[in-house]
Amino acid sequence: MTQFSVCAIVVTFHPDPDVLENLALLRKQFQRVLVVDNGSLPHTLGPLRRAADQHDYLVVENGVNLGIAAALNRGARQAAKEGYEWVALFDQDSVVAPGFMDAMFKGMEESSLPTKPAIYVPRYFDRGSGEEMQPVKEPGGELLVARTSGCLIPLWVFDECGWFIEELVIDQVDYEFCLRVRAKGYRIVQCAQAMLRHSLGAPMVHRVLGMRLFGTTNHNPARRYYLARNRTWLLKKYWASYPTWCSGLCILTLKEIVKILLVENRRWSKLGHTLLGLYDGVIGRMGMTVKL
Repeated sequence: MTQFSVCAIVVTFHPDPDVLENLALLRKQFQRVLVVDNGSLPHTLGPLRRAADQHDYLVVENGVNLGIAAALNRGARQAAKEGYEWVALFDQDSVVAPGFMDAMFKGMEESSLPTKPAIYVPRYFDRGSGEEMQPVKEPGGELLVARTSGCLIPLWVFDECGWFIEELVIDQVDYEFCLRVRAKGYRIVQCAQAMLRHSLGAPMVHRVLGMRLFGTTNHNPARRYYLARNRTWLLKKYWASYPTWCSGLCILTLKEIVKILLVENRRWSKLGHTLLGLYDGVIGRMGMTVKL
């Protein structure tokens, strides 16, 4: 497996300074690293440019925020243009450990699914708490959907199944892609020895008398809009194929609304954006409709 050429793609948007350390770690494990920047301001984009010369990676600048889907597609097409066979996709909030790629390859070699795998993913651990983030599985135990960050995909998958849907902009882009890949008869494999530290929003644990009650992601109002809109869009498209998962998505959305009203700040703005997202998802209003 290790003879395959892999290009790592990292999407950035106003990244924190610690992204430079992670890019240096990625550069040690991959033949090529492409950073696709979605319109970061000069004070955050400047360090990326300078570090690119030091660590020999390429920064592709979109100039404006085109959304995660468009950035991933641009990176994957650039990798294909340069002759790479595989892409490994990363968010700026994910941190790889030394040996990550070797562990991914080991998992690939040990996978024994009867159907050809199309996506390989690591195990995910929350950067704040250190707790493992459990994957979404079907009743039979196979992975149904997986996060984009950390996944390893052969480029033929995009020819067979299509690219990330850019009209979704951000949120649920990865889940939609997984469901589409699954609908084509391919599978998702978790490489158990590969671990990735990952963040979702600004997570916070809420406790009562020292006991954990629930957690919140504290996404901003714009993210709440895209979460609600794109989940609604997914429900319309995949309810017939995956009714159990879709029912769970409805329950999750309702729980998040309750938690927003109970403990999150800017609750009324978030609620308003959520309701607008639900409405736009129903009527099919897609694209970059709310500024990120």
